[in-house]
Parts: sequence; structure tokens; C-alpha cells
Amino acid sequence: MTDTPKLPYCADYVRRHDRDRFLCALFARPERRDDLFTLYAFNQEVSKTREMVSEVMLGHIRVQWWHDALTDLGEGTVRKHEVIEPLAELVKSGDLMVEELDKLVSAREFDLEDRQPDNQAELDTYIDQTSGHLAVLAARLLGAEGEDAEHAARLAGNAYGLVGILRAIVFHGRAKRLYLPKDQMEHCNVSQSDIFEFRKKDEVKTLIHGLADLARQRIKDARSVRKALPQKAHAVGLQVVLADGYLRKLKKAGYDPFSAEFGLARPASLRLTLNGMLKRY
Repeated sequence: MTDTPKLPYCADYVRRHDRDRFLCALFARPERRDDLFTLYAFNQEVSKTREMVSEVMLGHIRVQWWHDALTDLGEGTVRKHEVIEPLAELVKSGDLMVEELDKLVSAREFDLEDRQPDNQAELDTYIDQTSGHLAVLAARLLGAEGEDAEHAARLAGNAYGLVGILRAIVFHGRAKRLYLPKDQMEHCNVSQSDIFEFRKKDEVKTLIHGLADLARQRIKDARSVRKALPQKAHAVGLQVVLADGYLRKLKKAGYDPFSAEFGLARPASLRLTLNGMLKRY
């Protein structure tokens, strides 16, 4: 019997903790795939900060550790860490800039505030600084150049990010955290307890329906400029295919964000494969 090849640390880490981006990365050029896994592993390490700590102060200490590690990296000192070490190679080669990576760390400081966004604009800023910025860095890593290409990557990342907020409602709710816009909840007469206690109310479904419609528009916007993203970086745009699939599941569930049909939905692997092979999204 042939043993299954063992994945490099970062690839296996992303496979276990960020399945969607792992699947999308498989459609990147083989010679850049591990680099993409390194970037995504770094993002996952930083993004899980709030979930890793019991006290906010400990979260700030963890965030500062990453700031310091990147500062050291920029000065030529590489800390012994499973993700920092391969990341250092990408920084050394000029494929990634320390300053751009540090922005992903800074964006996670919002998570430590344990408050919900006041409005859609504030939520959009958070998504843009996390999922959107990550998509831009991934596109650069795959060889995309120019403002138009980066704009296309950012729109794809932002569309996926908004759907990700909807998918994480139960996860965040269990931790008594909210990322839904406060003003929209008030407009739809939805309280924090409605979300934290997973109440299947019509008001909640109306709120989620509205956010899903906005996400569909974001997907449409991303697809309208997909030609600007070169085929060698199309793996970044494939997130849109998965986001669209999750919204289909949400619609089928009657816009109930607490339904197992939506919450446990698996990636649309067949659509992803077809779009990946055809270099489209």
C-alpha cells in the first residue's frame, strides 16, 4: 500500500483550519502553491487570536508578539516558529512585504474590542482590512500586478468575507460576539439575545436576507472585473465560487442562519473544480 504523501506544515495547517482557502489554493501553479499556504497559515494564526485567549489582555499580548516578530523579520532576525520561518523566505525574496503583513495583524485588534460594528460601513472596513487585504497579498504572490488586478482580487476577497461573517454567526454567537451591523439589527428589530440564543424569528431571517442580497451584489461586482485578474492568480478569485454556493444554501434554508443546512454546508467542490479547470469564477 502506498503511503499518502505528508503535506508540509503550513499546507496541512490550512487544510485543517481554513478548508476553503486550502481548496482554492490547489488550483494555483504548483511552484507557488506552498507559498500561498504559508501566507494563509500566517493569516489563520493571526485571525484565531481572540479564540485562543480567555482574557482580552492576553489577546493584545499575542497580537504584539506578531507585531514584534514581523519587526524582527524586517530587520533580518527570524524567530523559531513553524509559520514565521517559511514566511521569512517570502519576505527575503521580496514576494511579501513586512509592512503589508503587519496590516493583517493590526486589523485583528478589532476582534479584541468585543463589540459589534455600528453600521455596514464599519463592517466593510473590517472585512476589507482582513479578507480583502489577504486576497490582494495572495494575488501578488501569484504574480498579479497593477491596480486593476489588485482591485479585482480585493473585491473577490471582500465578497467572500461578507459571506464568511454570515457563516460564522453561530460560532460568534456561542462566544457572545457579534459582527452584524448594529443599525441594521435595530432596523429589523433584532436584539443581541435573538442572535446569542439562536432564535428562529422572522425578524432575524429578514436581517440575514438583506445581508445575503448585499453579498450577492458583492459577488456580482467581483465577477464584473474578473478579467482584470490574470489567470495565473485565478485561484484567489475562486473564493467567489464558494461564497456563491454558501448563499445558495442559505436561501434554501429560508435565510435561517442557525440552520444546520447552512451552518454545516460543505464547499461546493464540483463547481469549484469546474471553475478552477476553466480558469474562471
